[in-house]
Amino acid sequence: MPFTSFDPARLEPAQRHKLSIGTIVPRPIAWTTSLDAQGQANLAPFSYFMGCHSYVPALAISIGSRGDQPKDSRANIAASGEFVVNLVTADLVERMNISAADFPPDVNEIELLGLATLPSEAVAPPRIAESPVQIECRVLHAVDLGEPPRLSTLFVAQVLRWHVREDLVQDFKVDQAGLGAVARMGGPFYCRADDPFALSIPDWRTILPGHPAAQA
Repeated sequence: MPFTSFDPARLEPAQRHKLSIGTIVPRPIAWTTSLDAQGQANLAPFSYFMGCHSYVPALAISIGSRGDQPKDSRANIAASGEFVVNLVTADLVERMNISAADFPPDVNEIELLGLATLPSEAVAPPRIAESPVQIECRVLHAVDLGEPPRLSTLFVAQVLRWHVREDLVQDFKVDQAGLGAVARMGGPFYCRADDPFALSIPDWRTILPGHPAAQA
């Protein structure tokens, strides 16, 4: 089967965006709470989001602009260095989608959506009580990507606290099927991670028994 190849340098920004969100899938959703300088809470979802270290637990989230202005979450996090990631499940997905709307900065999406909050332990932004997993974060590094007006900031942040609903965790292992996290696909599409399957990484010596290093 032949392939269609694309050179990003020859594409329009909208074309690059379509290919990015259509090929880097599925993407977990960071439903992110932050505070502005007046203490006003902001809640918004971002799917350019990943874990990037375990032993010094860290995650990364990339937040862009609307027009020529940074999104509220990006401005808040850049100023305070703090945020909370709340995972999204099927029962929260409709409210998550509403929170993605381009509300004015003075709108509190948490109150608008009728969500409850819990105080964080190590950072100022609140946690979303309905989310089964909440992750308190403090920024370690911030890297600007792109050029205005399409400027994004990649925040690499240290995890300061995990909060996991009691029925979903035992001996530090999270019930991933029970969690049923929702992930972002391309365009308006989402998927549910409620049917995981397991694979064990094999000992390479069982695959290449004749390799000299396998005899060492």
